[in-house]
Amino acid sequence: MTVWIKQGVLGELQPIARKGLGRLALLADSKNEDLFITSLREGNHSAGSLHYEGWAFDLHKLKLTTITECRSALGPGWDIVNEYDHWHFEYDPR
Repeated sequence: MTVWIKQGVLGELQPIARKGLGRLALLADSKNEDLFITSLREGNHSAGSLHYEGWAFDLHKLKLTTITECRSALGPGWDIVNEYDHWHFEYDPR
């Protein structure tokens, strides 16, 4: 399994978000699937987006792994939004 990063993707994640990305990488690896990071802090996101502070990231949709499996791997405090061409992950415990 490989973690790919889209050209132009910049920025660091908060430690909890990095840990979440690591959990998703392990989940994808268990299914022999690559992760493709499409956005971290760069790019145009909505006002108040958690991307800008490193609490959110986007991935290409996985083919063998479900959102339900991702939720289970991440645990509480995570939101996953199924966007048109990617999945948006953000750590936002409320």
